[in-house]
Amino acid sequence: MRLLFLLFFACICCSSENKETIHYLSFKKCKVSYPQFSKGEKILYEGHSISNEWYLESAKRELANCLCEKYLQKSDEETKAKILEIFKSKEEYFSKDYSNNLSFDSILKHRKEIFDNKILIE
Repeated sequence: MRLLFLLFFACICCSSENKETIHYLSFKKCKVSYPQFSKGEKILYEGHSISNEWYLESAKRELANCLCEKYLQKSDEETKAKILEIFKSKEEYFSKDYSNNLSFDSILKHRKEIFDNKILIE
């Protein structure tokens, strides 16, 4: 009976834990890591959290920045296509203050602003 109680208690304790795992996005020679949490978000403080999706969107932006830098060193169509895919992807947490019809040269020129991956919490 005692063993059953200990197993039950251990399961409850473990299930209340918000485990963090590190995931990776990579393309060509760019690789970025980002956290994912078993409960779907990281609680920062009362009423403020960062969701797994928010971390993923931030990581995609970081990857795009890296790809832009690689593209400027050596241009290739695969890298360009991946940059454009990230640029045109729908984002829930970041606001896009630019047109989706921006030329590729403009994307490269303004890459740091377009793919800014900082997460700001009020």
